[in-house]
Amino acid sequence: MMLKENKTLKELHLRGCSLQPKGLEEVIKGVQVNTKLETMDLSKNTIDNKSASCLGMMLKENKTLKELHLWGCSLQPKGLEEVIKGVQVNTKLETMDLSKNTIDNKSASCL
Repeated sequence: MMLKENKTLKELHLRGCSLQPKGLEEVIKGVQVNTKLETMDLSKNTIDNKSASCLGMMLKENKTLKELHLWGCSLQPKGLEEVIKGVQVNTKLETMDLSKNTIDNKSASCL
């Protein structure tokens, strides 16, 4: 996959691309080992719990991502908790947009 090998791309904007969970998982796997990407926008794509788990794993391993936009991704509380687990370990992420997702009390307390 191009994202694994790319050494120049700093921003990836896939807002509203109708990516399905399986496609998102492939993108996320590429970003996991990318060493240049700083901004990723996956807003307005559907992220199910499995994709959210992949996203959490990516956040644990990626060392360059500074901004992550997940606006309106239909994230559910369980999936959001997986993303938050990754954020807790990540030392580079500076900005994350979770607007227009379902955040319950348990998820909010993780934040």
